[in-house]
Amino acid sequence: MHYRIFLTVFPITALAALLLVLTGCSAGPAPRAVAEPEETLTESWPAPVGQVDLQRLPQAPEAALDVALVTFDPGLPEEQAGLSRRGIFPDIRRAEARYLPVLLREQLQQSNAWGAVRVLPEPQQASELQLQGRILHSDGQFLVLEIRAQDASGRLWLEQVYVDETSEEDYPVVAGEDPFADLHRRIANDLLEFQRGLGPAELQRIRQTALLRHASALAPEAFADFLQKDQAGRYQLLRLPAKGDPMLARVERLRNQEYLFIDTVDEQYVDLYREMAPTYNLWRQYGREQALYRDDYQRRLARRDSAGARGTYAAMEQTYNAFKWSKIQQQDLEELARGFNNEIQPTVLDVSGTVFRLSGSLESQYDEWRQILREIFALESGLD
Repeated sequence: MHYRIFLTVFPITALAALLLVLTGCSAGPAPRAVAEPEETLTESWPAPVGQVDLQRLPQAPEAALDVALVTFDPGLPEEQAGLSRRGIFPDIRRAEARYLPVLLREQLQQSNAWGAVRVLPEPQQASELQLQGRILHSDGQFLVLEIRAQDASGRLWLEQVYVDETSEEDYPVVAGEDPFADLHRRIANDLLEFQRGLGPAELQRIRQTALLRHASALAPEAFADFLQKDQAGRYQLLRLPAKGDPMLARVERLRNQEYLFIDTVDEQYVDLYREMAPTYNLWRQYGREQALYRDDYQRRLARRDSAGARGTYAAMEQTYNAFKWSKIQQQDLEELARGFNNEIQPTVLDVSGTVFRLSGSLESQYDEWRQILREIFALESGLD
């Protein structure tokens, strides 16, 4: 059976026109009060990662693992009231949850230590190595991420909070760069360090376990005897199917069809990154200036220094003007973020002459496509 997939990419290029507002606007709505910090317990954060050089391998391991990067949890609190006063803007944060994994993906690819590195809308049960993250704080001055990495055997590679702090030299952001690139390089280096502790045979077992977990999800009865799961949630590979097993070959073929859809979704996340980066980085820059002003204001308030030092008023006026621009920038970024969330187009798939139309969010399209593949497998294998 042959499959052809036609996917319609959402029209995000039109949103680039929003960038014109940056050079055309000279005024905006009255700015709100300086934002309160999202997290006041900064002492509980680890130290910032500092300057980090990416570790690279001369060539990828023979049994290089594919990496599934799930879009991050935006970390939005359940209580939605007063979020803007805390510097949290839900539309922007949800867009960040899709944007930041692309930056990490780039560092993993550049390390030359992995197979395919893909951004997924939802967790994939049988990923060879899966990374999930949650945004704890993001304001242009600090980025705080909680990262968890686990392989197909259930082995935990990483569960850690990462912090990075920008400096004045990080802004304005040069095209193709990111002010928090050191954080993503640190995560990539930590993953590579863990990988180096595993031999080629163990990496191959992880790949085999991932394939058999995928097979077990499609046909539990046929593949029940190949894996054993212990009470801790770890999978042990008991044996392998015979070479040339037709049912396993069918599983591999359908998994490749799932990857084809994932690769197209991944391209959409990359498009988001490219369109969003200029506006997002300017918003980050002004967010940092606002955060520095807030910190300085709180220090002066604590000293009860109402007069302030010479030049303080001019500095405050300059920062206030930057804050006004940040509000304009925030509105543009929110509109761009809403555009990505709302303009996902249906996906049209032609499977052996049968046309399927997937609609809704990328998450719901992915779920629907996986269900179609399960039905195809059941028809081809004669399983209920």
